[in-house]
Amino acid sequence: MGLVGQGQFGRVYCASHRKTGRLVALKELNRDRFSTRNFLRELRFLLSLQHPNIVICQALEHTATGRCLVMDYCEGGTLRDLLSDEMQLHPLQGLNLIIQILAGLDHAHQRKIVHCDIKPENILLVATATGWTARITDFGIARLSQELSTEGFGNTGSPAYMAPERFYGQHSPASDLYAVGILLFEVLTGYRPFSGLPGELMAAHLNQALVLPNTIPNAICPIIRTALQKLPARRFRSAAEMLGALQDAIAQCELSLSEGWQPHILQRSSATRTIVPFRHAYQEGLQTPVRQLAALQDNPAAIAQPLYRVFSNQIGCQWVSELELFSKTALGTSFEIKNPTDLPLSFPLTTIRLPEPALQLQICAQACFAATQQAVYRLALPVLQTDLVQQRQPNRDALTIQQSAPQLIATLRQDAVLTIEPSGRWLATATPLLDKTQSQLHIWNLQNSQPFKPAIALAIDPCFQLLALDARHGAALSPITDSSANACIVGTQIELFTRRGKMVGRISLPIPLRHLCLTQTPYRLLALEPGHPNSLVLLDLKPLRIERIGLSLAPKFLASTNWGYLVMDGAGQIVLINRMGQEIGQIDGPINPTAMGLLNAYQVAIATWNGTEGTLSIVDLRHLDLDIVF
Repeated sequence: MGLVGQGQFGRVYCASHRKTGRLVALKELNRDRFSTRNFLRELRFLLSLQHPNIVICQALEHTATGRCLVMDYCEGGTLRDLLSDEMQLHPLQGLNLIIQILAGLDHAHQRKIVHCDIKPENILLVATATGWTARITDFGIARLSQELSTEGFGNTGSPAYMAPERFYGQHSPASDLYAVGILLFEVLTGYRPFSGLPGELMAAHLNQALVLPNTIPNAICPIIRTALQKLPARRFRSAAEMLGALQDAIAQCELSLSEGWQPHILQRSSATRTIVPFRHAYQEGLQTPVRQLAALQDNPAAIAQPLYRVFSNQIGCQWVSELELFSKTALGTSFEIKNPTDLPLSFPLTTIRLPEPALQLQICAQACFAATQQAVYRLALPVLQTDLVQQRQPNRDALTIQQSAPQLIATLRQDAVLTIEPSGRWLATATPLLDKTQSQLHIWNLQNSQPFKPAIALAIDPCFQLLALDARHGAALSPITDSSANACIVGTQIELFTRRGKMVGRISLPIPLRHLCLTQTPYRLLALEPGHPNSLVLLDLKPLRIERIGLSLAPKFLASTNWGYLVMDGAGQIVLINRMGQEIGQIDGPINPTAMGLLNAYQVAIATWNGTEGTLSIVDLRHLDLDIVF
């Protein structure tokens, strides 16, 4: 399913078991860099370690090109990802990960195995509904304690986390506890106690006194001091002893550790940025609320873009002139229209009426599709082929009604969900069966002549959302429930299918998700997490990767563009995030938003409604005081 990373001795891939669909990690071991002796030794280590906080080896595979270990797959990245400069981890979340690391090390130490390279990059994460589970990986340079006195090993490891004795080739379980002490300091402060080049780090570990900032709770300070003693004999006698001491300390200072953190917040941005005021380039008044805004972003060089809106039982199309917006904004002015009939001649509005209110709109290259509660319609794209000069002719109506009737292509049962392939070639619908235990998946070929009938029907798990991933594949999303906890939702299952109705696999995610949407990056989805309202989830399917982004707001509207993502909350506050998941800007947007859509990479349309009236605004991000280059 894809390359996950490059290790010291080979590459690591994400793979799926053909029969069970379970995801595994294939750790390729290069014959030239990893001798048979070392290979068998690592295998012996891994097979003896069976613990929930250690990455377990499941099997050994020999292929024509080499050999690899089949290991547990961890989709949540590494602890290093959580300790980035851009994000601050909740202290209790960080401490919980340290406790899990100590539990895994205690299991290994009891079997006379010393890891010798504990660092954030070697702590893999599994996302859970309450946070993360830590799992120790890469015992490639681990030592059996009984062999330490007879074999001469080099001081392989990471200098930033190496105990003093490690620089002299000495190793013991206390060396791992020293590294955990560095991690404990780092998760609480955001930096390490010793820094510098490798030679400077060696001198610091050997001679520099430890300085603890006053931000670390008093109950935890003695634990860090003991773990970071220069002499191994003065440290904790075992991982279990350090784990117990840390649990007792957390119980004493749990309330103080949560001060300043809202409930259910796992992490938050540590960057301080000025909130930019909202300044529209165009605005018009609305007499009815707009529920959805959509546009095609396929032609960023076009001088005019069609903006579609869903309001009541009508679909509207409005051509927005790039030249007009640019010239007005450059002059420091903006359009402000109180009544739609007063629209400037370059922004005419064409509408098509449906038999009932539209709930979803899908824009394709040759047509657009509108879904109501009972049917799906194909709508001919508004015929506005004239250039901007012709649109400004005085005899042209600003507001017209397109009389061509919508084309019925499918009838739906109540509570159906649907998705349409981006090019408009096929449609998939999922309808719950009467007993609610399954959904009926129908796939419709939209290229056939009338009447349209579903070409394929098959049963799937109860589905709350469908997504067309590409021209050939779709995904059905279902909740995973725990029958022992009153059917509590504990995860999300993704069933993958082809447009021809073949089920090609399933992926079980350990966290509940909702409101998933596609992005500009193939097989990457944006999602919201019900249990953590301030989290935005980046979900990569090939290979599987779950990344949480802690936000200062609870996102309600999501949009994706070629440089990243825009999220907006119910109060109109907007956060801009780049494709690496870093927050790069904030905008104080309009209050009471009902819809958000992108015309292109830098023009955003936002509709608002306060109960009696509203506005449709277009903002050009290039002309706000944002530190972004488009």
